[in-house]
Amino acid sequence: MSKTLRSDLLHKPEYFVYLPQEGLQGEDIPSYILWENGKIGKVELSFQPPLKLAEIFNAKSSEKGDCTAIVHEVKLDGYVGFSFKTSKVDPIEVESKVEFILHMVDGKTVNETKNIMLFKPKLDVKLLTTNVEIDPRTGYVKGRIKIRNSGRGVIMMKVAETEDSPLKVETPPEQREFAAKFAEDIKEEMSKITEEFPLFKSVWERMLCWDAKEFIELTAEERTEFGKFITDLATTLASDKRLLQSFIEGYSKALAKNTELVERIRKIITVYESLVSKDLLLINPLDEVTLPDESGELILTIEYTDRVFHIYDDVIIPNIQISGSQGQKFPIYKLFEWGK
Repeated sequence: MSKTLRSDLLHKPEYFVYLPQEGLQGEDIPSYILWENGKIGKVELSFQPPLKLAEIFNAKSSEKGDCTAIVHEVKLDGYVGFSFKTSKVDPIEVESKVEFILHMVDGKTVNETKNIMLFKPKLDVKLLTTNVEIDPRTGYVKGRIKIRNSGRGVIMMKVAETEDSPLKVETPPEQREFAAKFAEDIKEEMSKITEEFPLFKSVWERMLCWDAKEFIELTAEERTEFGKFITDLATTLASDKRLLQSFIEGYSKALAKNTELVERIRKIITVYESLVSKDLLLINPLDEVTLPDESGELILTIEYTDRVFHIYDDVIIPNIQISGSQGQKFPIYKLFEWGK
């Protein structure tokens, strides 16, 4: 009796339907169905915007509608996969559901519904006063701008001055010098790798093109291309362990030649760690503002994106009157009070 029961349990059909519980608006969402001890005759899907079905994997015969899909036959039994695209919508969070219907060859059906919460970040900036004071002795900033991410997901942002701003936000000369030297050392090391590994040459040439651009200023099309490049780079490096090792060693050698830059990077990481926990990542935290006189006017613009490089409207912070001592410099991140 017990042996028969165990045998029945062993051969009982089992199914597993996967859809992540949440995802970033704009990113691709994976989904799949696994089964064993049974044979699927057909799989039906129905889903809601902002989900849109992009691909079906392991399907021998299928059809797609705007909000539906049918897999009539799979290539290999036991698995069928789906990839959804999502679009950015007005609400910070929106819930969507996907209904999976599995039709077994024995006539039975399995119906399972999964929900996914699609979220996005939202940058909130609050200027409590237009008069900002910098203590000449301590560098303490009084009258900081409140900034927070009221949505979900990491915001990558860059702060700069507008064209008509009297005061400017500039990268310190020593930082530019170190960065230029590091870039030259990287080029030297990577050139050696392209000689030993010809398959890396085209990837390196593409990397040089992207290196000359500010990713936060890329167009929507360029951001899509940049994402493809990152995938190609990872695929190329993963295809050859010796190439990956040489790539890592090349960067390590370039860093070893620029110990001053390493110290700069450590300072940047310290600032990053204080901001990332709040879902805000400032990509130019050590850029500086210099007061040529004891006071001046600063008009700021904030460009930002998320981890799938979506474009958001710039935030303009106008007419900030900054006072301090003549010739005083301060890093741009100190102008802000970061938090929820």
